Amino acid sequence: MKTSVKVRFQNTFHRGAVRRFLLLFSVFLLLSFCLVSIPVSAQKMSDGFDPESQLSAVLSIGALQPSELYARNSDLVLEIPGVARLMTLYIALEKLPSDEMIPISDLAARYDRDERRDDRYVMRAGEPLPLRYLLLRMIFNNSDAAAIAVAEKISGSQSAFVVEMQRTASLLGMNQTEFHALDIARAERESEVPQEITAAVEAYEQFHDSNGALPLILPEAGQTVRTAKTTLRDIMRLVTTLLNNTRCKAILSVTDELVQITSGGVVQIVPVRSPANHLITVSENRISTAYLSLSDRYSLLCCWGMTPENIPVTTVVAHLRQTGIMQPTLQFYSALDVFYTKDSLTNAGGKYPGASEKAANGELFDLVYLDSVDYIHPKADHFLEETLDYLGNAPYPIPVQKGAMTGQVVFTLRDGVQIPVRVGSDRDILAGSSLISRGLLLLQDNPNLAYTILGFTLVLCVGFVIIITRQSFKLRYWCRLQRVEQTTESARSILLGKKTMTDR
Repeated sequence: MKTSVKVRFQNTFHRGAVRRFLLLFSVFLLLSFCLVSIPVSAQKMSDGFDPESQLSAVLSIGALQPSELYARNSDLVLEIPGVARLMTLYIALEKLPSDEMIPISDLAARYDRDERRDDRYVMRAGEPLPLRYLLLRMIFNNSDAAAIAVAEKISGSQSAFVVEMQRTASLLGMNQTEFHALDIARAERESEVPQEITAAVEAYEQFHDSNGALPLILPEAGQTVRTAKTTLRDIMRLVTTLLNNTRCKAILSVTDELVQITSGGVVQIVPVRSPANHLITVSENRISTAYLSLSDRYSLLCCWGMTPENIPVTTVVAHLRQTGIMQPTLQFYSALDVFYTKDSLTNAGGKYPGASEKAANGELFDLVYLDSVDYIHPKADHFLEETLDYLGNAPYPIPVQKGAMTGQVVFTLRDGVQIPVRVGSDRDILAGSSLISRGLLLLQDNPNLAYTILGFTLVLCVGFVIIITRQSFKLRYWCRLQRVEQTTESARSILLGKKTMTDR
């Protein structure tokens, strides 16, 4: 009986050990699976954002910080002729003054005759025209004649200017961009549509028919490019540079203008209108700066402006059609509001939560933000690193002025974008500051302590007034008693007379 119980107990013990081992092994596997499958924080701001756009290729970044908000086919090398016009605009405004008069060569006049649609746009050889008119005509009417006139003024010839365009692209980091011609309108007319464009159109039609269910895969530009090939990321670099140039942005912000020119000795008023005027109007002027180049290769739309909820965005779009590009762009701007929001990063005058800084005389002061800075982030994620970086150079020579920059606080987004914010002293520190002045400054910086000391001072003053008043009454009463005693003594002396030594 005892042997049977012992064997049963051993069997039960072994089965329990096996169960515990299997249980521990299962828990280990479960934890390993959980650790592997735990979602990590997004390292790209656009992760999880799908605007369901019908656009062929698009790249959008925030205007407050260069974080990518959305990208589709942005790294593909495509034939986009419009980039040549933007590069010509940038070089012209970098090298020529605004009031420059450009002489018209025979070549430019011949191009003008080929592309002129009415008698208002007359360019006669030997006559100068304003730079502004030529640039507006180039970007609004896709004018080869205007581009050639500007290029000859800068570089002397088309070929030399194309070399200048390529050199400038390299300086801007546009490493995937190649320029093949300056007169891109003529190059398009006189060359066949490349096979990769035809294949891209077929891919886009299939994508459009499937309502976006199929991935849109566009073929890259081949060896038969006659205009220019580039990527949307390269174009974004150029567009960002243009928007940072005041003169360039002013040109791109024009929608309608009446330009006064003198041709053949006669003053003419020539109207110019941006092909992106309708986009700006339909957006209710939320999009304030735009460039639209229509092409039978890839049409190009570059726009800067606000979404309906006032998120500033810069967007570059390449499209395989000369129509149907504006409405999808506006829908894309509305889709950005669903996923993103604009939030306050710092407020001017707000205290920096880090440690105090030190002046040269050893006095400590707190730091405050000098600027109000907003930033864009997904609604479900602040997208900020937990730590802040402070850049300063203490101790600071006195005097230290309130509101003067003493350093920078750098906020870092998880995609690596850094946002510097200026910081400075929260008070003035003078060179001849004494102990009393330091105390006064400390009281100014700590109003609660100042109010407490002021309250105690008032209480003490009231107490002293009460004590002085009471003692004054007592002193007055004592003085009256003294006068009464003196009067009594005088009266006694008169009635009884003064005692002498003989009377004693």
